[in-house]
Amino acid sequence: MSRFTKYILFTFITSWAVMGISCRDLEQGSSAGRMSFSYGLMFSMFMPALGALIAGADIRGMGWRLNAGKNYKLILFAWLMPTVFTLTGAALYYAFFPDDFSPAEGFLRTMGEEGFEEFRENSSYAGYLLREIFYSLTSYFTFIGIISGLGEEIGWRGYLFPELESSYGRTKAVLMGGIIHGAWHFPLILLIGYEYGRDYFGAPFLGMPVFCIFTTSTGIISYWLYRRSESIWLPAIIHGTTNATVSTLIFRGGDHAERLIFGPGEVGLIGVIPMALFAAFIVWSEYKREEELTE
Repeated sequence: MSRFTKYILFTFITSWAVMGISCRDLEQGSSAGRMSFSYGLMFSMFMPALGALIAGADIRGMGWRLNAGKNYKLILFAWLMPTVFTLTGAALYYAFFPDDFSPAEGFLRTMGEEGFEEFRENSSYAGYLLREIFYSLTSYFTFIGIISGLGEEIGWRGYLFPELESSYGRTKAVLMGGIIHGAWHFPLILLIGYEYGRDYFGAPFLGMPVFCIFTTSTGIISYWLYRRSESIWLPAIIHGTTNATVSTLIFRGGDHAERLIFGPGEVGLIGVIPMALFAAFIVWSEYKREEELTE
């Protein structure tokens, strides 16, 4: 059995087993079940790293120095751009579906009547958004997300993408790697409606290829950061800040659950457009640079 096969089998079998148990606990509807799901999901994020270790990957050589002095521009990009992608993607979604933009309904649904009345007396929608952006970039949970993201990135960007690149070339590698990364999430999408709920257009299967568009886009950007910085911490940072970025669902009305496959989150077909365009630009510019070097 090849090292690559060992990696894929171990990572998927163990992760899917943990996800299945966690989803079962979540379906119980109790606070204990929700907590079990959260811990299980976090635990599964370290399976790609363990899979890489079992496959014999050179963990030490993945670049453990942040090199902040040299990489500060890339660090700022990894820290801030997920918020930019999320907000611009949400703006596109609400431009396509303006009747879904209903902050009052979204805030009332989230906060309840008493909390919403208190909010309206003491704050504004813009103020709330600015605070949420600040918290999403600086909170303790963001740093926890970076550590959890590191567990995945050791496997995906540290081991999987370079292995695929050595066999298929860079462009095919990032496309194949993005699909593999997306497939890793399939049990969550099928069992609990992860990211899209259960009532979206094309449920429960359309969510799987759509989510692969998101993971392919993030994979291209993360691998680009990894190669440029030579530090595994850069993809971990953008992974963590992407997971922790401000949620734009609170500005959405409660109707049209079937549209969640389109957005407003960055995992939707419309919400992902800014990120996908940037990823496509990276692929194009890398191809042009390689073409110029071979001339």
